[in-house]
Amino acid sequence: MITTSRYASAETRGMARGMASDSGEPFVARGKRTVEQLVSLARRKGEDRITIIEEHEGKPAVIAVIAVDEMGGWRWAEEKAIKARA
Repeated sequence: MITTSRYASAETRGMARGMASDSGEPFVARGKRTVEQLVSLARRKGEDRITIIEEHEGKPAVIAVIAVDEMGGWRWAEEKAIKARA
């Protein structure tokens, strides 16, 4: 499942939608959902991870991954910077 940080720019949302389309994973509009709400939604959809595209100054900056377990627990599993495009 792929989503964005809250109140993401159109560029960040577009990147997240593109990643979802390319990978075949579902895109979920974040809106005001908390991490716990995203985890609950991921569990209902049978997903074991959530990829969040975070931004800095309106540009996609970080890809963060949350691992979701079967019992509803979660942890930050990975985080990597997005290289700026020239």
